Amino acid sequence: MSCAVTLWFVSETAAIEPIRRTTRFMLLFTEILILMPIFFLLQEPRHWAVLVAVGLVTVVLVVVRVRGTLGRLRGDWVPYPNVRVFSLVGVALAVVSVAAATGPLSSPFTSVLVGMTASEFFVARTLKVATGYAALVLLLQAVVFTSVLLLVGRADFIGPSLFGTTFVAASLMYSVGLTYRWWDGVLKLEEARRDAAELAATRERLRLAEDLHDILGHALEVVSLKSELAVRLTDPDKSKAEMIEVQRLARSALKDVRALAHGNRPTDFATELTGARNLLDSAGISCDFDADPADLTTAERDLFGRVLREAVTNALRHSDPRTCKVSLVTKPDQALLRIVNDGVAPLRQGDEGSGLAGLTRRVEASGGSFTARNVDPASFEVIASLPR
Repeated sequence: MSCAVTLWFVSETAAIEPIRRTTRFMLLFTEILILMPIFFLLQEPRHWAVLVAVGLVTVVLVVVRVRGTLGRLRGDWVPYPNVRVFSLVGVALAVVSVAAATGPLSSPFTSVLVGMTASEFFVARTLKVATGYAALVLLLQAVVFTSVLLLVGRADFIGPSLFGTTFVAASLMYSVGLTYRWWDGVLKLEEARRDAAELAATRERLRLAEDLHDILGHALEVVSLKSELAVRLTDPDKSKAEMIEVQRLARSALKDVRALAHGNRPTDFATELTGARNLLDSAGISCDFDADPADLTTAERDLFGRVLREAVTNALRHSDPRTCKVSLVTKPDQALLRIVNDGVAPLRQGDEGSGLAGLTRRVEASGGSFTARNVDPASFEVIASLPR
């Protein structure tokens, strides 16, 4: 089962990998958009120094952002520091100011730089927080752009140009920002699948531990009882018969452990009922069994078999019983198993053991109820109920 969990996790990881590659390509491809302002700035006559300065600044922004993006894609997905993002936004606003002062017609397209740099606010931040920062950047851009146009005496361009810069910057902020959030979702999905695989492996280990407890605990208790009985017997033939039975029980337990390792060890209530009767008889404990396994389903036979085995093992281990009663009641809507033994020592009361805790989880996972408690006079009662 653990191998199956590992294979499942590997296949799920392989299924996520194409999404990772696509998202990585989308994020890196959008960096090309930063180069767009250069082409628009060339549409109007400008001093060569302006074009060179804008070109160098654009290249620097591309390099810084690509390095940052690659670092986030390869490492921890954590927010960019505010100082970094606001610094990049400040550089982008400086380019917008130069473009607005030297050529108002094409200057709105330089707001691509502002939108791309401000999109970093969407990395590993909530949408509410990122939107707040985006609104602040758009406000700063509007103030800078309006102020520059007023200073150069081109107030007539403020209306349409202000709309253009705001639209371009906001569109890029959210389009690239949503791509970042898509990548964030991919990482969370991958983490959730990894946690699910670990949880499945933990549950499998718990199941194996409970099954080993059932097999070895019961077998060792019976072997101990049979060995003590063989020692006390004075008849060599009877003592030999008990030791042969001990040998058979040990081999049976070894067979069960091997079957458990291969994941094909079933438990049957009828088999456990016969074994419990023989065991209690050999220990000199009076048996009162009122149970017909024929009315049980396969799942009920398996679960009730585990309950009966654990109850009998605990009775021998923690009590000094003289009687044990097993009753099974089946109804159209319910199947109920009850095991009661006497001889509960006062110092042993309340000691339920890990086996009963495991049975509680199993029964409740099947939608039923499980109770193990002391009852008067000096008896212990185990009740398992399953819906039908």
